[in-house]
Amino acid sequence: MNTWPSQDSEGIVEIRPRRNSGAGRIPAESIRLSLDLNAAGGSAVPDLSKKRASLLSSARAAAASVSAASTLKQRVDLTLSLLSDQQPTKSLVTFARELAAASLEEQHYWIGTFYTLLLSQKIRRQQATYFTPPYLAEAVLDLAISAGFDVRQHRVLDPAAGGAAFLSNIAARASADGVDAKAAVSRLHGIEIDAGLARVSEALVGDRLGLSKAPKLIIVGDALLQRTRELYDLVVANPPYGRVTAADLPDERWKEIAYSGHINKYAVFADLCIRYAKPGGLVALVLPSSFRSGPLYDRMRSYLRSQGQILAIGFVPERKSVFADVQQDISVLLIRKGEPHPAAALVDFPVLSAEADVQAARLPLSAVSGDPWPLPATEADQVGGATLADYGVEARSGYFVWNREGHRLLKRARRTAFPLVWAANVKAGELCRPAGKKNVGTDFVDFKGPSTAIITSSAAVMQRTTNDKQARRLIAAVVAPDVVEKWGGFVTENHTIVLTCESADNLALAVRLLNTAAADERYRRVSGTAAVSVKLLRDLDLPRPAIFREELRSHTGDAEGAARSAYARPSLSGGANE
Repeated sequence: MNTWPSQDSEGIVEIRPRRNSGAGRIPAESIRLSLDLNAAGGSAVPDLSKKRASLLSSARAAAASVSAASTLKQRVDLTLSLLSDQQPTKSLVTFARELAAASLEEQHYWIGTFYTLLLSQKIRRQQATYFTPPYLAEAVLDLAISAGFDVRQHRVLDPAAGGAAFLSNIAARASADGVDAKAAVSRLHGIEIDAGLARVSEALVGDRLGLSKAPKLIIVGDALLQRTRELYDLVVANPPYGRVTAADLPDERWKEIAYSGHINKYAVFADLCIRYAKPGGLVALVLPSSFRSGPLYDRMRSYLRSQGQILAIGFVPERKSVFADVQQDISVLLIRKGEPHPAAALVDFPVLSAEADVQAARLPLSAVSGDPWPLPATEADQVGGATLADYGVEARSGYFVWNREGHRLLKRARRTAFPLVWAANVKAGELCRPAGKKNVGTDFVDFKGPSTAIITSSAAVMQRTTNDKQARRLIAAVVAPDVVEKWGGFVTENHTIVLTCESADNLALAVRLLNTAAADERYRRVSGTAAVSVKLLRDLDLPRPAIFREELRSHTGDAEGAARSAYARPSLSGGANE
């Protein structure tokens, strides 16, 4: 579905469908622009997820069964055989059969993915060969078109062109709009570090244009080492991500966008893409969501604002189904290169999903350059009006860094030692007890004297870092009272957050709220990282304690229903004892 925005008097962009431009387009039902954050921690449309899971399983099985794919030529030939009309080899029959039932866009996506599955896991991670799925590539290009990109005449560069998700889609759009293949190819350019993947990607573009021979449009090499020129109307990419060192980079430009020791490759690629765009050109990027709110990405946010106007910051809720073989919170960024972002300029905040059509909020960014870019609330009137402080709860980071102070970690109790709570011991809905890093036995931390790190009051513990398999960011559990009674106190590791409160009842109430989807959704709007920030947690909007208590009674103890109802009610004044 293609879309264009029209602004109403309320500062909202309504996403309206326009005429499908013809062949080679993704069916309307496969792409939706949504603000339904109920799916923020969930999965994609069931049918879509099942199909993707089945194709991924078949692709893996096919790749694992291939014995002759050790050279680049063998990998390329085997992959491109899936584009031909010839009978597939025995090892590819099942995968080819499933491919034949998919749309052309999905076929191309899985053919590219199949090539990467022939690579070693180490190379896949080094090169970050995880491709943009068709529905998301379509949505990103729709955003670019709504900002003025013209597939019929504008020049495009993808500096991470493996899989050709964007170049192939643009080629199909240009062809559908009447542009001949030669003209379309002349305006498409890419860079790809893997020579075999570059050949596969060119073949996919050629297939979309109906060419008998793959066009030459992708330079093989490291994009970060290429000379940049401001030539392109649109630079679009799903860049590789992962930490790199200053020694890995060709110059010191990274200092403008990152901190020493915390350089992510996607931040460096963002700068690269901006340098390739011509003045007034567009930069569209699919990025890990950490750039939106991560404290170590404030320099990146400031830099991006200095390079042009931020047009859109989109969120992708289906973290489990965006990339094959990896789970990642993803956002989309659209910038127009030029003068620094105007302080009063409105920014679109669409949620790019395969689920439902709704409206996209349009709001200004914070006036402070490096401030986070949180997602706006779905319902502006559903504001709780309270924070953890209103529950009488204080939050602080866990204390013990076991891999730095291993000499203090004991397997047996002694008078000067206290039991250690690991993040793995925290399970929502259960009392938390010290139980060893692998939930076996009990570990202890030795102290030379009194310490504020020893918790002796009513307390709860949260996981500070959640893994890719966990749908929720906020996971909390009250520490069993007998832990303090037995040991006189306890300590938590640094991958936890400790919640303390003078009132055990208020603490339990806050923990029940934090473990709801409603609270988790609101946290995810302001944070784009897997790590839970103590500051963001302290500032998190929560319903008033009295309102949440009342709704718990009305919902007969159902915390999920009570939380949603509490957020929907008008906020009252008062604190924990109201």
